[in-house]
Amino acid sequence: MLERIKANLHRQEKGLLLLSSLLEEEFTHLTGRDPKAVTGCEFSIQELIKQLAGERLELKGMVSTVAPEATSLRDLIPTLDVDDAQGFEAFLLFVDTLEQKCAILAEKNSRMAFALAEQSKNMLDFIHKQIQPKNKDTYAKNGRYQNHRPEAALFRGRS
Repeated sequence: MLERIKANLHRQEKGLLLLSSLLEEEFTHLTGRDPKAVTGCEFSIQELIKQLAGERLELKGMVSTVAPEATSLRDLIPTLDVDDAQGFEAFLLFVDTLEQKCAILAEKNSRMAFALAEQSKNMLDFIHKQIQPKNKDTYAKNGRYQNHRPEAALFRGRS
């Protein structure tokens, strides 16, 4: 069972490295303003996260089989021999570091996406303000161009 746990941990490690790489690629596409590439990259990221979640659930089941009182891999470490315990401890430290890196990259990508969306919205608002007629009385109620005539003036004069 310990070998299966190690294999699961190895898959998770490789998955997190790939996730980090995909998040960096997504940021590159965001800065390059390539929405199709961002969409494709986002689908890959979401699928990878689903697979990593499945691996985590499988690992939790294996850990509870080995030590029913253990709720996480950290709880399993005291039951292992010294070499395996050190290996698991090193792995957990490495995975925590990778997860933090992925979280930071995901936050950076999220902020960039929201900033680009806000910038596009502001640009559209600006363009709409520029093309809207300044004078509200430009068109008549029937949708045709309204001819403006100056107010009638009364001329007084003596003949």
